[in-house]
Amino acid sequence: MIYILVTTILLIFFLIIIGLLMVPFQISLYFSKKGSLIRGDFKIYLMKIRIFHERIPLKEKKEKKKKKPFDRERILKIISLLWESYPYLTRIWNALLKSISIENLYFNFIIGLNSPVDTAIVSGYLWSLASVANITPNMRLSIKPDFKEERLDGSMKIKLKIRLFWIATSFIKAFTKKPVRSLFKEIRGG
Repeated sequence: MIYILVTTILLIFFLIIIGLLMVPFQISLYFSKKGSLIRGDFKIYLMKIRIFHERIPLKEKKEKKKKKPFDRERILKIISLLWESYPYLTRIWNALLKSISIENLYFNFIIGLNSPVDTAIVSGYLWSLASVANITPNMRLSIKPDFKEERLDGSMKIKLKIRLFWIATSFIKAFTKKPVRSLFKEIRGG
Protein backbone atom coordinates (compact mmCIF):
# COMPACT_ATOMS: atom_id res chain seq x y z
CA MET A 1 0.00 0.00 0.00
CA ILE A 2 2.78 2.44 0.91
CA TYR A 3 4.62 1.59 -2.33
CA ILE A 4 1.59 2.55 -4.39
CA LEU A 5 1.33 5.87 -2.52
CA VAL A 6 5.02 6.67 -2.95
CA THR A 7 4.90 5.66 -6.63
CA THR A 8 1.84 7.84 -7.20
CA ILE A 9 3.47 10.84 -5.51
CA LEU A 10 6.67 10.38 -7.56
CA LEU A 11 4.66 10.02 -10.77
CA ILE A 12 2.69 13.21 -10.04
CA PHE A 13 5.93 15.06 -9.21
CA PHE A 14 7.54 13.78 -12.44
CA LEU A 15 4.51 14.89 -14.51
CA ILE A 16 4.59 18.36 -12.92
CA ILE A 17 8.28 18.73 -13.77
CA ILE A 18 7.67 17.62 -17.39
CA GLY A 19 4.72 20.01 -17.62
CA LEU A 20 6.87 22.93 -16.44
CA LEU A 21 9.54 22.03 -18.98
CA MET A 22 6.98 21.94 -21.80
CA VAL A 23 5.42 25.33 -20.97
CA PRO A 24 7.41 28.06 -22.73
CA PHE A 25 9.25 30.70 -20.75
CA GLN A 26 9.08 34.20 -22.17
CA ILE A 27 12.24 36.26 -22.00
CA SER A 28 12.09 40.02 -22.53
CA LEU A 29 15.10 42.32 -22.80
CA TYR A 30 14.93 46.08 -23.29
CA PHE A 31 18.12 48.11 -23.51
CA SER A 32 18.69 51.75 -24.42
CA LYS A 33 21.69 54.07 -24.56
CA LYS A 34 21.52 57.81 -24.95
CA GLY A 35 24.79 59.61 -24.40
CA SER A 36 26.29 58.18 -21.25
CA LEU A 37 22.89 57.13 -19.84
CA ILE A 38 22.33 53.38 -20.11
CA ARG A 39 19.18 51.70 -18.89
CA GLY A 40 17.11 48.64 -19.52
CA ASP A 41 15.07 45.75 -18.18
CA PHE A 42 15.45 41.99 -18.23
CA LYS A 43 12.35 39.92 -17.43
CA ILE A 44 11.45 36.24 -17.43
CA TYR A 45 7.82 35.13 -17.48
CA LEU A 46 6.22 31.73 -17.01
CA MET A 47 2.59 31.59 -18.13
CA LYS A 48 2.46 35.40 -18.10
CA ILE A 49 3.61 35.49 -14.46
CA ARG A 50 6.84 37.42 -13.96
CA ILE A 51 9.30 35.22 -12.12
CA PHE A 52 12.43 37.35 -12.57
CA HIS A 53 13.07 41.04 -13.15
CA GLU A 54 16.37 42.90 -13.19
CA ARG A 55 16.98 46.52 -14.05
CA ILE A 56 19.99 47.70 -15.99
CA PRO A 57 22.40 49.19 -14.88
CA LEU A 58 22.99 46.51 -12.30
CA LYS A 59 23.63 47.47 -8.74
CA GLU A 60 27.24 46.84 -8.01
CA LYS A 61 28.04 44.44 -5.23
CA LYS A 62 31.12 45.32 -3.28
CA GLU A 63 32.98 42.09 -2.85
CA LYS A 64 36.64 41.53 -2.86
CA LYS A 65 37.54 38.58 -5.01
CA LYS A 66 40.83 36.88 -4.60
CA LYS A 67 42.71 36.83 -7.85
CA LYS A 68 43.66 33.32 -8.78
CA PRO A 69 46.96 32.86 -10.54
CA PHE A 70 46.84 31.81 -14.19
CA ASP A 71 46.95 28.02 -14.32
CA ARG A 72 48.12 26.97 -17.77
CA GLU A 73 47.73 23.23 -17.11
CA ARG A 74 44.12 23.66 -16.03
CA ILE A 75 43.29 25.75 -19.12
CA LEU A 76 44.85 23.11 -21.39
CA LYS A 77 42.91 20.37 -19.61
CA ILE A 78 39.63 22.30 -20.04
CA ILE A 79 40.36 22.79 -23.76
CA SER A 80 41.12 19.07 -24.13
CA LEU A 81 37.90 18.11 -22.32
CA LEU A 82 35.97 20.63 -24.39
CA TRP A 83 37.29 18.99 -27.55
CA GLU A 84 36.26 15.54 -26.28
CA SER A 85 32.82 16.86 -25.27
CA TYR A 86 32.22 18.70 -28.54
CA PRO A 87 29.77 16.18 -30.09
CA TYR A 88 27.61 16.15 -26.95
CA LEU A 89 27.71 19.94 -26.52
CA THR A 90 26.63 20.45 -30.14
CA ARG A 91 23.52 18.39 -29.39
CA ILE A 92 22.73 20.75 -26.50
CA TRP A 93 23.33 23.74 -28.80
CA ASN A 94 21.02 22.28 -31.48
CA ALA A 95 18.34 21.62 -28.88
CA LEU A 96 18.69 25.21 -27.68
CA LEU A 97 18.25 26.54 -31.21
CA LYS A 98 15.26 24.26 -31.75
CA SER A 99 13.65 25.38 -28.48
CA ILE A 100 13.89 29.15 -29.04
CA SER A 101 11.27 31.04 -30.99
CA ILE A 102 11.64 34.75 -31.65
CA GLU A 103 8.56 36.86 -30.99
CA ASN A 104 9.98 40.36 -31.55
CA LEU A 105 13.32 41.93 -32.40
CA TYR A 106 13.42 45.71 -32.57
CA PHE A 107 16.65 47.66 -33.07
CA ASN A 108 16.79 51.44 -33.38
CA PHE A 109 20.23 53.01 -33.80
CA ILE A 110 21.50 56.57 -34.21
CA ILE A 111 25.01 56.52 -35.63
CA GLY A 112 27.43 59.37 -36.13
CA LEU A 113 31.10 59.00 -36.97
CA ASN A 114 33.89 61.57 -37.01
CA SER A 115 33.42 62.17 -40.74
CA PRO A 116 30.08 62.73 -42.52
CA VAL A 117 31.37 60.60 -45.40
CA ASP A 118 32.10 57.66 -43.09
CA THR A 119 28.69 58.12 -41.46
CA ALA A 120 27.00 57.99 -44.87
CA ILE A 121 28.92 54.89 -45.96
CA VAL A 122 28.27 52.96 -42.75
CA SER A 123 24.62 54.06 -42.71
CA GLY A 124 24.24 52.82 -46.30
CA TYR A 125 25.61 49.41 -45.39
CA LEU A 126 23.34 49.21 -42.35
CA TRP A 127 20.32 50.34 -44.40
CA SER A 128 20.95 47.52 -46.88
CA LEU A 129 21.09 45.08 -43.97
CA ALA A 130 17.91 46.62 -42.51
CA SER A 131 16.04 46.20 -45.80
CA VAL A 132 16.70 42.46 -45.70
CA ALA A 133 15.98 42.14 -41.96
CA ASN A 134 12.73 44.13 -42.13
CA ILE A 135 11.18 41.58 -44.49
CA THR A 136 10.33 39.36 -41.54
CA PRO A 137 7.24 40.57 -39.70
CA ASN A 138 8.63 40.18 -36.19
CA MET A 139 11.88 42.08 -36.80
CA ARG A 140 12.43 45.80 -37.24
CA LEU A 141 15.82 47.45 -37.77
CA SER A 142 16.04 51.24 -37.98
CA ILE A 143 19.18 53.32 -38.54
CA LYS A 144 19.32 57.10 -38.37
CA PRO A 145 22.54 58.89 -39.33
CA ASP A 146 23.79 61.87 -37.35
CA PHE A 147 26.14 63.97 -39.48
CA LYS A 148 26.77 66.64 -36.81
CA GLU A 149 28.34 64.74 -33.94
CA GLU A 150 30.16 61.51 -33.20
CA ARG A 151 27.89 59.10 -31.30
CA LEU A 152 26.32 55.67 -31.17
CA ASP A 153 22.98 55.66 -29.40
CA GLY A 154 19.91 53.55 -29.70
CA SER A 155 17.63 51.00 -28.20
CA MET A 156 16.76 47.36 -28.62
CA LYS A 157 13.87 45.21 -27.57
CA ILE A 158 13.97 41.43 -27.74
CA LYS A 159 11.20 38.98 -26.85
CA LEU A 160 11.84 35.25 -26.99
CA LYS A 161 9.95 32.09 -26.09
CA ILE A 162 11.96 29.13 -24.93
CA ARG A 163 10.86 25.60 -24.06
CA LEU A 164 13.28 23.85 -21.74
CA PHE A 165 12.17 20.26 -22.37
CA TRP A 166 14.49 19.48 -25.31
CA ILE A 167 17.36 21.38 -23.72
CA ALA A 168 16.97 19.45 -20.46
CA THR A 169 16.76 16.07 -22.18
CA SER A 170 19.83 16.71 -24.35
CA PHE A 171 21.70 18.06 -21.31
CA ILE A 172 20.85 14.94 -19.29
CA LYS A 173 21.94 12.72 -22.20
CA ALA A 174 25.19 14.66 -22.53
CA PHE A 175 25.83 14.62 -18.78
CA THR A 176 25.76 10.82 -18.80
CA LYS A 177 28.96 10.90 -20.87
CA LYS A 178 32.25 10.97 -18.98
CA PRO A 179 33.95 13.80 -20.95
CA VAL A 180 31.07 16.18 -20.23
CA ARG A 181 31.04 15.32 -16.52
CA SER A 182 34.82 15.79 -16.37
CA LEU A 183 34.51 19.12 -18.19
CA PHE A 184 31.94 20.47 -15.74
CA LYS A 185 33.94 19.19 -12.79
CA GLU A 186 37.10 20.90 -14.08
CA ILE A 187 35.28 24.17 -14.79
CA ARG A 188 33.86 24.18 -11.27
CA GLY A 189 37.37 23.97 -9.92
CA GLY A 190 38.26 20.35 -9.61
